Amino acid sequence: MFHFDTIQQKLLLITGVIILVLSVGLIYNYIKDQADSSLQEASTVQQGSWAQRPDETAGIESDENMPHETNQPEIIKIYITGQVQCPGVYSLTEESRLIDAIDLAGGCTPQADLTRINLAARVVDEGMYYVPAIGEEISPDPVITPSKGEAGAEKVNINVADQSQLETLTGIGPVKAQKIIEYRDKNGGFKSIEEIMNVPGIGKKTFENIRDEISIN
Repeated sequence: MFHFDTIQQKLLLITGVIILVLSVGLIYNYIKDQADSSLQEASTVQQGSWAQRPDETAGIESDENMPHETNQPEIIKIYITGQVQCPGVYSLTEESRLIDAIDLAGGCTPQADLTRINLAARVVDEGMYYVPAIGEEISPDPVITPSKGEAGAEKVNINVADQSQLETLTGIGPVKAQKIIEYRDKNGGFKSIEEIMNVPGIGKKTFENIRDEISIN
C-alpha cells in the first residue's frame, strides 16, 4: 500500500482539480464549437433562402412586365400579273402591301404605269393584282379582283389558265395544277366543269371547293 503524506495528498488533489478543470474546459469548448457550427450552417441556409426570394420576385415581375407574345402574321397567297418581271402566285403576310408583291415578282417592267395603281394598298388573300402598261386600256379597278366567294369574282378558265392561275384555286397546288394541264392537253380541253373530277387527285370534295371558282369559257 502506498502511503501519502499530507503534502503529497494536497499535490494530488490540486493536480486532480487541474485535470478536472482542463477536462471540463475542453468538453465545453468542443460543445461550444459544435453549437457554433450548427448555428452558422443554419444561418447560411436561411440567408440562402432569403437570397433566392428577391430573384424569384424579380422573375415574377419580369414575367409580368414582359410583353405577351403576339400572334404570327397569317400567310396569304395572291396572284400578280401584268407588267411585272415574273407574274405568278406569291406568299406574303396579311400586312403586306402591293409594292411588296411587286418586289416579290421581280419588280416592274419598263412599260409599267405605276401612276394608275395604289402601291400602298394592302393585299388580301386570294386577290388578283394587275399592273397595267402605259397607255393600256383597262377596267376602272385594274388592281384587284375580289377574292373567291365574293360576288363578281373572276373565275379561272380551266381550259386556258396557266399553272400559276390554277394554283390560285382552293386546294390546288403545283402537282394538281400540272395534272389539270396534262389532262386538258391530252383530252382536248374540258367539256364541263364537272369533268375536272376525272383529273387524278381531284375528287368530289375538291370539286365542291372550286365549283364557283372555275369556268370552261
